[in-house]
Amino acid sequence: MTVRKNIIAGWMAHLVTVLIGFFMMPYILGTVGEAQYGAWVFINAVAGYSSMIYAGFGATICRYVADLSSRREWQKLNSVVSTIQLVYVGTASLVFAFTGLFAWWAPSLKHWAGLPLGEIQLSILIVGCTIGMGMIASVYGGVLVGTQRLDIKRGIEVTLGIVRLLLTLLCLHEHYGLVTLALIFFGVTVIEHGVSAWFAYRQLPQLSVAFWHARRDVFKECVGFSAFNAIALLAEYLIFFTDTIVIGFVLGPLAVVPYQIGLRIAQMIQIPISQIGEAVLPRAGELYARGQKWELAHLVNRGMGVAFLLSGGFLIGSIYFGELLIRTWIGPQFAGSQHVLVLLVASQLIALPMVVARKALLGIGQVKVQAWIDLLEAGINLVLSLIFIHYWGIIGVAWGTIIPLYVVELAVLLPYAARQLGLERRALWHTVVAPQLPAQVALILFCEYAVRVTPESGWLPLLAVTLGGGGVLLSVRWLMHLLERRSSVTTRPITGEVEALAGST
Repeated sequence: MTVRKNIIAGWMAHLVTVLIGFFMMPYILGTVGEAQYGAWVFINAVAGYSSMIYAGFGATICRYVADLSSRREWQKLNSVVSTIQLVYVGTASLVFAFTGLFAWWAPSLKHWAGLPLGEIQLSILIVGCTIGMGMIASVYGGVLVGTQRLDIKRGIEVTLGIVRLLLTLLCLHEHYGLVTLALIFFGVTVIEHGVSAWFAYRQLPQLSVAFWHARRDVFKECVGFSAFNAIALLAEYLIFFTDTIVIGFVLGPLAVVPYQIGLRIAQMIQIPISQIGEAVLPRAGELYARGQKWELAHLVNRGMGVAFLLSGGFLIGSIYFGELLIRTWIGPQFAGSQHVLVLLVASQLIALPMVVARKALLGIGQVKVQAWIDLLEAGINLVLSLIFIHYWGIIGVAWGTIIPLYVVELAVLLPYAARQLGLERRALWHTVVAPQLPAQVALILFCEYAVRVTPESGWLPLLAVTLGGGGVLLSVRWLMHLLERRSSVTTRPITGEVEALAGST
């Protein structure tokens, strides 16, 4: 599939996921209550740390499958996939052990708000088994990504997301609690990986995943590529789960709920825009291998420009209508979550354009320095969150995220990426930032008017301002694109499908 089609496929899948999430979260919260929902989020955040021991092998599978399948080296391909699965069997064993320890230790944590400890412990065990089993079977999803069949992978995720929604509605209607949620996620995960394996074997009939294909020399080769991916993954999980973990331990799982509302909306915004980076990665590798440095820089600039346009639009919308969204979606009692939402979305104004640069760096094989930069940012995030939470509560945790992100990514990561990818400072301004500003200013003017005439809650007003604001943003950007084309005296060859995508926005 092309870069453009992969981005669109990812966006369509995410649209369905967002709709499911919007429906499920308030329903689950209203059915099981704040205490159980906060405990559920906290348990998953703690268990999510175990995913760090994927050790960067996920990207290794994608890279080697893409390379070896194109050269039809089936024996080496089977050795790589089988070796990595054997590694995952070992890491899954560590997950099971960690889960047992967490379940045993859980009663000593005094913030469970009176929930039955037996139910808490059983839920922890089920979640841990889900993660461990999914780790072993995840190689098949890596095969699908490596063969550039993201459409199949996204289709599986969307279909089973709908199944999970229906099962959740059915079971929670009968007033089951945390254990039911854990069992639903376990069952759906088993089905997801089973279907992924079936499609992987259909996509690559020569695929054979078995322990006897594993080889020591292949393991050493994979470790060499995966080591710095593992550091980057460690940093990603530290950043992703730090906020929830810190809040859960310091203030208790109940305090996780208002923060999670803002975080959930920010993630819904983040994921579709980050698909641009995922689609840029293989194209960047191809251009770099061909020595097409100008085209590589042009691709990255355009991708970062689209990410900056959309993340800026979402930030403006969150400032003006974040409270309306939360009131309508969850209820007026959580309207204060807007402050968390605005801070977290503000962090994406820098983070999302840099995702494109990060993926391009990965595509050209530059992972070492980037990994250490990510780890630096994650460490500062953790320290600041632990300090600020004692002064400003959950708002302090949000500031603990945004400060290191702006400082490290702008002062350290961006200059490094510019050197490696051939990005010029002038081009960054004229391609990434400046063309998006008129559209974002127009959106601000629209919001200034709309906020005065929009009711305090209601899905219809929310839908109206969303469609209106999106229309203003994209229309003005399209007009600017036409003016840019008309005023340009000379044109360079259009490189990559992200150029077409940027023009369409």
